[in-house]
Amino acid sequence: MRNKEFLNNDPALFDEVATRCLEGYLALDGGEGYPRAVAINFAAQDGRIYFHGALAGDKFKRLAANGRVGFTMVLPYSLTPSYWATSDGSACPATQLYISIEVCGLCCLVEDRVEKASGLQSIMEKYQPEGNHRPIDNEDPRYERSITGVGVFRVEVESWSGKVRMGQNLPEKSRRNLVNHLRKRGSKLDQKTADWIAATFET
Repeated sequence: MRNKEFLNNDPALFDEVATRCLEGYLALDGGEGYPRAVAINFAAQDGRIYFHGALAGDKFKRLAANGRVGFTMVLPYSLTPSYWATSDGSACPATQLYISIEVCGLCCLVEDRVEKASGLQSIMEKYQPEGNHRPIDNEDPRYERSITGVGVFRVEVESWSGKVRMGQNLPEKSRRNLVNHLRKRGSKLDQKTADWIAATFET
């Protein structure tokens, strides 16, 4: 990463982004010289990434032929307009604040039924945290058909890199100005972004 101040490889950051990010992007060999990026729902469990899909089709064929993948998770924070930072009309200070994780790994089809059920249950717990469903269990006969018929895929994370672009490259005076603008604009996301930045101020 060119700007080292944005680099953050704290495992807690990986867990936070994987938990809060609702859509990830799986990059795989698309064939014919072009990569392919696929948006997927997913869950992380024990440092692995699980998602489900059909046991047929182009994505399945590509993964079967070459399981080396990239995977991206992004948590977007506030967009900040250029005129918050400059009075000369320059567009350059406009930016998007965000936290992202870039993963390199090996994707494979999960064959073990216990692991399949566990992966599917982790996805349910993420996207339906209120529960109100029967836990997915390999020994529950009501899930026999579902576990057999769906493909569950596991990405073994070989390496990953976290990027936190939250204005930390700016001097504190500029960050305080940014927080004031965010508080004034006042959306829920702006308040969350302002809280994140304000936590970096010297007391």
